[in-house]
Amino acid sequence: MRRWGVLLLVGVFSLGVAQSWSRDAVDSLMREGIVYGYPSGEIKPEAYARRGEVFTLLWRVILTYRLKDLQSLTKEDIERLKGLLATVEELSRALRDQGQVLSAYSDAIKELRQALEKAQADATTLAGEAGKKAEEALVQLREWSERLSNLEAATYKGLRDFREEVNMLAGVIRDLDGKVKALEEALTGKTGEISTRFAEFQGALARLEGVVSKAEEEIAGVRNFLARLDELSLRVGTLEEQVKALKEEVAKLRAEIPKREVLSPFGLQVSLSGISPLAGMMRVGYALSEGFGFYLRGAYDLGFYGAVGVVSVHQASPFTLTTTLGVGRGFYGPGFTYGELGVGFGGKLFGALGLGAEGVLSFPIGTGPSVARFGVGVIYGW
Repeated sequence: MRRWGVLLLVGVFSLGVAQSWSRDAVDSLMREGIVYGYPSGEIKPEAYARRGEVFTLLWRVILTYRLKDLQSLTKEDIERLKGLLATVEELSRALRDQGQVLSAYSDAIKELRQALEKAQADATTLAGEAGKKAEEALVQLREWSERLSNLEAATYKGLRDFREEVNMLAGVIRDLDGKVKALEEALTGKTGEISTRFAEFQGALARLEGVVSKAEEEIAGVRNFLARLDELSLRVGTLEEQVKALKEEVAKLRAEIPKREVLSPFGLQVSLSGISPLAGMMRVGYALSEGFGFYLRGAYDLGFYGAVGVVSVHQASPFTLTTTLGVGRGFYGPGFTYGELGVGFGGKLFGALGLGAEGVLSFPIGTGPSVARFGVGVIYGW
C-alpha cells in the first residue's frame, strides 16, 4: 500500500504542475488563433512538442501580424524590416535551441521516469527485506520529484520569455506599419514641393557643370605652366651643374698658377764695404709692381761717391735679386764721372727686414780709375 500511495502522489504532483503553469499560455495562444489543438479538440499541454510543431507555431506567429504593402516602403524602412527579419531569424535559432533544450529536458525526464520505474522495482524487491531501504528510496523519489518540478519550471520560464520577445517584436512591427502609413501621407502632400526642389537642383547642377568645366580649363593651363616650370627647372639644374663644373675648373687652375707676391715699392740697403778704414754704401729706391724703378746710391771710401740709375727687382719669397744700371760722380781727386753696374742679393728675416749683399762696378767715363765695391748689410723691402 505504501508503494502505490507514493506513485499516486508523484503522478498527481506532476500533473498539477503541468496544468498550473501552461494553462494560461495555452488559452492565450488559442485566443490569438495560433494553436488549434488536435482534430479531437484536445490541447494536451503535457505532451512533448516535436521540432516541426515548434516551427509551425513560429510561422503562425509571424503570419498573425500584418506584413503587407512592403512595395511602398522606403529604403530606410526596408532596411529596418531586414533588421527585424534578422531578429526573427535569431529568435528562430533561439527557438530551435530551446527545442534542443526541451529535447534534452525530455530525455532527462525519460531518464528520471526510468529511474523511477527502476526505483519502484527495487522498492518492490526490497519491501520485505528492510524498511530502511524503502525510506532511502522514498527520499530519492522526493529528490527526483523536486528535480522534475524545477526542470518544468525552467521550461515554463523559457517559454514565457520567448512569448515576451514575440510580443515585443509584434509591437515594433505595428509601430513600423504606422510610420510607413504616415510617411506615405506626408509624401503625398509634398510631391509638388519635391518636384520644384528637384528642378532647382537640376539648374544648380547645370551651373556647377559650367563652373567645373571652367575650372578644368584653368587646371589644364596650370598643368601646362607647371610642365614649363619643370622644364625650366631642368635647364636651371643643368646650368647649375655647368657653373659648378666651371667653378671647380677655375679653382683647379688657381691652384696650379703659382702665387705672385706683391713687391714692396720702397727699397733700402745699408752695407759696410770696408772695416779699416771704415767705408760703406747706402742705396734707396722705388720700384713699380712689375719690378722696374729707379734708385739713388751714396758711398764713402776713397771719398764721397754718388750715383743715380734704374733698377730691376726680382722677388721669390723670401729672397730678392736686384740689378742696377746708372751713372755716378766721384768727388775725390780732380773728380771723375762713372758709369756703374751693380748686382744685389738679399733674404728677408722679419717681415720686410732682412740681410743682403751687393757688388757694384764703377767704370770711368773718360779718364779715371775703375772702382769695384762690395758690401754686406741690412735691407728693408728690397
